[in-house]
Amino acid sequence: MDLVRLANQLYGTGKDWASLHILPNAVPAGRCITYGDVAAVIGSHAVPVGTHLAACGQRPNAWRVLNAAGRAGSGFRWTDPIRIEPPADVLRAEGVRFDADAADPTARPTVDNLGTLLDR
Repeated sequence: MDLVRLANQLYGTGKDWASLHILPNAVPAGRCITYGDVAAVIGSHAVPVGTHLAACGQRPNAWRVLNAAGRAGSGFRWTDPIRIEPPADVLRAEGVRFDADAADPTARPTVDNLGTLLDR
């Protein structure tokens, strides 16, 4: 594989992000996923997934997508500028338990289960 194709794959240049938009929207209240979970399902890497979510105006249920430590990414911003509550507060209200400031990993569906969410 040449370096340009590898860079495009890693950083998402020209990538079809349709599955990335579908997957978080399919995650039910009380559950959360990670950038790495999404990347594994859509065939990408956690970094471009996070970069795309941060930059894209279409981010359904983006507060349910956390970093590997179980926390909202440092660059998380609501698409609605009026919203200011921390994503963890929204997740707690939905039923996700937290240990200190990290989401309980049992709130994460398996990657195999996430793949089935795309088929719905």
